[in-house]
Amino acid sequence: MWKLIIILVLIIYLLNKISVVLFRVMGRPQAPPQNFRPPSGDGVHVDNATKRTPRKGGIKGGEYVDYEEVK
Repeated sequence: MWKLIIILVLIIYLLNKISVVLFRVMGRPQAPPQNFRPPSGDGVHVDNATKRTPRKGGIKGGEYVDYEEVK
């Protein structure tokens, strides 16, 4: 009986240690290759069309939208 308990405790201990090592290896972020370049956007140019200015006076009301209650 004691042999079975000792063997079970050792198996659980070993599985715990192995899982910690595996999670460290698998959870490690992969670094991008050194020669990595983002894809070029040939002919694509984006401008910010709207220049936002901060509003003064807080939030102002919008338009009223009528709704119908569904039962």
